[in-house]
Amino acid sequence: MASETKERERSVYRDDREADQARIESLERELSEAQTKIAELEGKRSQALVLAGSKDLAPSGKATSAAAKWFGAPLKLELSRVWDKEFPVDKFEELIDVIREVTGDNGRIELLKTSMTWFSSASDRKNGTGPFIEVRVSVRNGQTRLEVKDRLGQLAGVIFGAIGGGVGGGAIMAPIGASILVPYLAPVFAVAWFGGFYFALRKLFKSRARKRAEALQSVFDRVDAEISKTLV
Repeated sequence: MASETKERERSVYRDDREADQARIESLERELSEAQTKIAELEGKRSQALVLAGSKDLAPSGKATSAAAKWFGAPLKLELSRVWDKEFPVDKFEELIDVIREVTGDNGRIELLKTSMTWFSSASDRKNGTGPFIEVRVSVRNGQTRLEVKDRLGQLAGVIFGAIGGGVGGGAIMAPIGASILVPYLAPVFAVAWFGGFYFALRKLFKSRARKRAEALQSVFDRVDAEISKTLV
């Protein structure tokens, strides 16, 4: 009887140990999956645009260009991601529907055998400030690549050129008048005036660039989610 009791206890112990081992393995798998998802999110965030505080608007992890330092924001915004699977090319139209939904713009489409490119309607206009959004999805060699871009050069040209030249040039009479009253302070008035006006234009451009960056991020996130859902 005693031996049977001990054998039964050993059997219960083995069952409990095996159950504990199974739970540990299950938790390790869940932890590994969670770490993979976190790594994917961190990789995605590293491409997102940094819009914090008074820092220049620029892609995270990249050196700020001279243009971005001067204008307060880069003249080109870019986001991208690569998957090690091929997106079904027969589902390109579904991506186009998603892009049109999030942008509210039918845009123009360039559809090839292994790639799809969507251009915002503003991209076909010579004049204007955009947005000039371009979404490209290419599938080849076992990979899918998503690229989303916007160009801000024409926006900068309007703000610093047309607005700056017109308003700034016309309002130059203010420091000139002050210089007439106090001639020896003329250089101070001129530097203060143009410096203040430049920073006002820089702030305006940075604000507009922030809105464009947020819109671009929205497009990127929606297309990214649609591709990821299909490739899971």
